[in-house]
This record gives sequence, C-alpha cells and structure tokens, in this order.
Amino acid sequence: MTTEVLSQALTGGVKATFGQGRVFYIKTATSALNIEAKRAGGANSVRKFINIGAGFKFTADVGEGWDLLEVTSAVGQTLEIVVGDDDVDVANAVSVSGVANIQETPSATISASAADVSVGNGAASAIAGNAARRRITVCALSTNTGSLRIQSPGAGANKGLELQPGIFIELRTTAAFDIRNDSGASQSYSVFEES
Repeated sequence: MTTEVLSQALTGGVKATFGQGRVFYIKTATSALNIEAKRAGGANSVRKFINIGAGFKFTADVGEGWDLLEVTSAVGQTLEIVVGDDDVDVANAVSVSGVANIQETPSATISASAADVSVGNGAASAIAGNAARRRITVCALSTNTGSLRIQSPGAGANKGLELQPGIFIELRTTAAFDIRNDSGASQSYSVFEES
C-alpha cells in the first residue's frame, strides 16, 4: 500500500494521469478541476468529479478504488494532490486562491454620536480599542486649517496616514489608535463607531 503527495504542472484542457489508488485529496489548486477515476471494465467503470477544488477529498470503499486517475483543468495551474490506498489526514491548512464569495456581516449597533474632538498642535487623541467594533469612521472637519494623522498609539510626530480637512476614513479594526496633530494649530475630528 502506498500514499504519495504529487505535484503536477497542468496545461489547460490537457489530461494529467495519475496511478491507481483508493483515496485522493486535492491539497492545492487555484482553479476548478474535473477528475475521472477509471476502473478496468465493469458497468460502473468511471466515477466523475466536476468543478472541484482545493480541500476536496474522496475515499472509495475497500476494493472499489481506481486503476487510472485523470485530472483536467480549464487553465494552466500547478496541482498538488495526495493519491494512495490509505485514508490519511493531511496536516496542513488549505489555501484558496482565485475567486471566493464572501459575505460581510453588517453592524448591529451605532455608538452614540460624540461631540467633535479638538486636538492641539503636537498632541494626540487616543481612540480606545473595542473588541466588538466592526468599523470606525474618522472625519477631519472641513473647517480645519491643517491635516491630522491616523497612527498607532504613541507613534510620534508626522507619522501615520494623513487625513486632510473634510476627508474621512473607514477603518475595520478593533485596535486602539491615535489621531495626531502636527499642523501648527488646533484641528478637530469626529468619530462614527459601529459594532
């Protein structure tokens, strides 16, 4: 009994052939694959797997394996596949490349609107971390005469992302950060926090 981890450069539309076995596992693939597990003769001699990707595993019943495994990809890609007779666990995480559908969960709560905050020249205003925060929007007031900086806590003068008057930035973070002013005069900002 043998189990192998094989790496194969696939050419789009060209079948790659692997040997006999009872178990296969797609360790890495960047696009969908079509696989045919073929047995010599018999009514059920071909088993097809259409549009499968990384993380897919198939285990045939004992005595129901294949003699030939043919893999086809519509595009060129490098495939890493585990093929063999033993049903083994693969001890690594699966990476998904290419197109993935995601769904963002909207915020459920908007924090009470706070008054505008004024930051003196050479000073920083701290925004506390919040583990429940989904998004925070920071806006430099349009009446400001200079820029503010979004930075890590205590970063110092003229460091971080510049926020010019009248501009806002949305941050998807639960971390604490500072809003610093090094413009020469007091500047103000407002915050809109969602959790």
